[in-house]
Amino acid sequence: MAMQIARNNREWGEHLRAMPQEEVEVYVLFVNTTNRTLDLYWVRDPDTENIQVTLKPNEGVPVNTYNTHIWFFRDYYTGERMHVRSQRLFFPVRIRVPRNPQQPEDLCDVRSQILIHFPLRTLKENCLWLIVRWLKRTYDAPREYINSYMIPVTLKQQMHILLNTIEAYCSQANQMRRRMRNRR
Repeated sequence: MAMQIARNNREWGEHLRAMPQEEVEVYVLFVNTTNRTLDLYWVRDPDTENIQVTLKPNEGVPVNTYNTHIWFFRDYYTGERMHVRSQRLFFPVRIRVPRNPQQPEDLCDVRSQILIHFPLRTLKENCLWLIVRWLKRTYDAPREYINSYMIPVTLKQQMHILLNTIEAYCSQANQMRRRMRNRR
C-alpha cells in the first residue's frame, strides 16, 4: 500500500451537511509531530467521542477508519486541541491510485499520512497555556497562585478558564481511558 499526504479538512457543520452517501474504508497513518503526548479521538456524530489511541511525541500509528468518521486530537494532559493542516478536525477521504500505470482502471487504496501539529497561537495564548500547565503540574492549589499574581484581572480570568478546561478534560479523559481499558 502506498503513502500520500492527506489534504481534506472541514468543520463540523460543513461535514454534517455533506455527509458521504456511502460508507467507505479509508487507510491513514496518524503521525504526532508535536512534542506532546496526544489522545486521538474519532466520532461518528458530534455527541459521541471515542479515544482510539494515545500517541507519544513523533510516534505514528496506522489506522483503518471510514469516510464517515471525524477525527480530532487532544493533548493527553491538558485537552488542548491539536491540528491537521491547520484545522481542528480531520475528515478521512479514500485515496486510490492505479496499481499499474499500464492499466489505469485497476486501482488500489493508498494509506494517507496525517501529520498532527501544534495549533497556531498568539504569543499571549502561548504564554498563558505554558504558565497554567506549569502551575497545574507544580502546585496543589494553582488558583491561589494565579490570584496572587500582580497582573490584570482579565489575564487572571483567562488563566482560570484554562485551568478549568484542563481539570475538566483530565477528569473526563481519565474516565474514558478507564472504560477503554476495561473493554480490552
